Amino acid sequence: MSLINLKILFSVSISLIFLGCAKNSLVYEEIPVEMLYSCIDYDKVVDPNFDSDDLYAFWDIFVADAKCSMSSSPDYDKLNTDVNIFYEYESDALFASGEVLDYGAYAASSCNDSVVRVGIAFRYWNDINIWQKLGLMYHEFGHDVLKYGHSLNPDDIMHASSPFASSYNGFIESKNRFFEKKFDGLRYLDCSWYEDYSDGTNVPNHPSMLHDCNKDHN
Repeated sequence: MSLINLKILFSVSISLIFLGCAKNSLVYEEIPVEMLYSCIDYDKVVDPNFDSDDLYAFWDIFVADAKCSMSSSPDYDKLNTDVNIFYEYESDALFASGEVLDYGAYAASSCNDSVVRVGIAFRYWNDINIWQKLGLMYHEFGHDVLKYGHSLNPDDIMHASSPFASSYNGFIESKNRFFEKKFDGLRYLDCSWYEDYSDGTNVPNHPSMLHDCNKDHN
């Protein structure tokens, strides 16, 4: 075999070796992630056409989820007949000055069984993903509907200042503990003070009336 042929053969061999290495480097084994079961379908919220500014859509999801997830199958849409969920804004001038709303959301009628009143900081809402939005809403409904206090576990929906789960599975795990009442430090709000008032919307400021949930949530 001539020297030229040997050089060509050597060159082809080296090329094949590098080609083989290049091909192998692009082979990845995909490990499927098991999607946890939920009794309701969340496809609606991940649809590109879903309007996450429709805050009442999150109330509807919570109501349906509670009905199929809790052993008592509550109809919260019938029990809580006065539902008010709204954005709170700071002005552009206030935002430019660095003085922004220091909470992510709050629940304002925890001790009134017929009223749900939840305020959401608009800028904060737009900084979090859909699973964190669901976690935030469930947290406030936890105060306002279920009368939950705060949890001790940062992984729980009812923790006072933890980042909410940012994935589907993380949200499902935390909302299951939430509905099954199996999260750390489960406690209920003290509403004994409320018995002296007939209308929760007109009560004076009381430490148990308003539950600010700070911005560390996201």
